[in-house]
Amino acid sequence: MSTNKKQCLAFLLLLSLLQLTPVSAATKSPAGQVCKKKSATTTFATNKFICKLVGKKLIWTLQKKVVAPPVLSWAEIAEKDQPVLSWAEIAEKAAADKAAAEAKAAADKAATEKAAAEARAAADKAANKPSIPGLQIGNLLWSEDFLGNASEKINPKNWSARNCHRVPVSDGGGACFGVESQYYAPSAISLDGSKDGAAVITTTRVQGNLPADAGACLGDFGCRFVSGRFDTHNKVSFLYGYIEARIKMPAGSGNHPAFWMLGDNINQVGWPTTGEMDITEIHSNIPNETTAAINYSTSGIPNDWRSHNYVTKELNLGSDVSQGYHLYALAWLPDSIAYYADNKLVFKVSRAEFEAKYGYWSFDKSFFVILNNAVSEGFSGSSANLQSSTMSIDWVRSYQVNGFGQVTTK
Repeated sequence: MSTNKKQCLAFLLLLSLLQLTPVSAATKSPAGQVCKKKSATTTFATNKFICKLVGKKLIWTLQKKVVAPPVLSWAEIAEKDQPVLSWAEIAEKAAADKAAAEAKAAADKAATEKAAAEARAAADKAANKPSIPGLQIGNLLWSEDFLGNASEKINPKNWSARNCHRVPVSDGGGACFGVESQYYAPSAISLDGSKDGAAVITTTRVQGNLPADAGACLGDFGCRFVSGRFDTHNKVSFLYGYIEARIKMPAGSGNHPAFWMLGDNINQVGWPTTGEMDITEIHSNIPNETTAAINYSTSGIPNDWRSHNYVTKELNLGSDVSQGYHLYALAWLPDSIAYYADNKLVFKVSRAEFEAKYGYWSFDKSFFVILNNAVSEGFSGSSANLQSSTMSIDWVRSYQVNGFGQVTTK
């Protein structure tokens, strides 16, 4: 073969090799260069390129990498999501979440029940306004329905629970007298938690240690019982009106329950000059009977206890007042005082008659309400068999009467 022919064959072989060499062998990225076959691929420096139609030309285009997320082991997941709770901590958290949910449900239920009770009380007040012959009962001025959960305390905005004390050491009109044999402890007074509400005074014979809040004993012959007393002194004041309470009295000889009123000025003028209106007191050894009284001063001189006198009357209600609720009320007007039980008149006295027959008229100034259960053998018979008792107060209300009536809250 001639030399020229050999050279020609070698040139053709080299040209063929150059055409078959892939782009990846090049030292320059193919990005943007013309390619020949659509969807063909090639690589350069670990990048992958695809032949795509761009406009009217086939161009090498960088193919985006799809990076799969790393697959983590359970240990890596646990480490990544720290803190990791132990089984005990998980159980504790679940219990706490459950308790919180139950507490919220209970609170929601209590709120719903309280709202329903308030609605019932409002309906009851509208439907059962007192109807007394000769009296025009007007607007409801103030009321206390004792709504709340069982064992809760009475509303401190309206009431103060007392220990035994004397005036003018503290408010409340003085409590516990020589013939009585009880301590007074605020813990003896609580709400009953019923749907319609009631305050309960629980009287118990002392056995062992006294409650921490029992206070002093002022009985002449010692104190064998713990009971309760509460009032509105310097919180809610009343001047005239029809003042009524619905009460279930305690059962058993020796109990001396009362719903009564004293003058707001007792710390200034003392008793009996301040005046006292006993709307009801019960001789528990005569459980069918209610008594009402006016305690007064014959002189009107401040702090002259020797001038004390009283007028009282009784009414037989025909049933044991400890076996159910009864109504006890005062119709207080500028010129008269009248007491009622179950809408029946117990007695009435006019100011003119009172001043002519009895003494000083203290009943033209504001008064406060008191509810209590004492233990007094002199008033209610032997307490030898008394172990415990309860006095339940459903509500207290004050209405205008014959156009008179004023309630002041502080």
